[in-house]
Amino acid sequence: MNRLDVGNVYLDLDKAMKNAASKHNLVLNEGDSIHIPKTLDLVYISGAVGNYYDHSISAPFFGKRAGYYVRNFAGGFSQDASRRKTYVIYPNGIMRKTKGFGLFNVYPRVKKGSQVKVMYKPKRADKAERKPVDWNKVIENTTLKVTALLTIWLLINN
Repeated sequence: MNRLDVGNVYLDLDKAMKNAASKHNLVLNEGDSIHIPKTLDLVYISGAVGNYYDHSISAPFFGKRAGYYVRNFAGGFSQDASRRKTYVIYPNGIMRKTKGFGLFNVYPRVKKGSQVKVMYKPKRADKAERKPVDWNKVIENTTLKVTALLTIWLLINN
């Protein structure tokens, strides 16, 4: 029987060990292999951080959230950092994204050996490429729409 190479499969070993019927409890067949990466007591920070661009920074593990590591070890978020697109990649390969709640963000918790990645904001078009706003057209369109709405309102009420 030919087997399909599915690449990497990430699972939570603690959940698999606690419950035999868990979806994390996978069946291994002949020829399957398990790779368990080494976990160091460090956290790796990279991306749009204030200290260095595109250089990875290592920090000791304190059990805090991703924002703490970026602010205290990587020089904070750079001006072109997308704070809501801050990810934590755990040693088992699972990735968690920052949750945004309007005015504040809740960064994922970091575990030993995790990577914190801060993404860049998408590039905006330069001012030379943008078309200037024609305020005469904007005022004209607004006036036409308001006049049409008032006319309809007067026809309905009379």
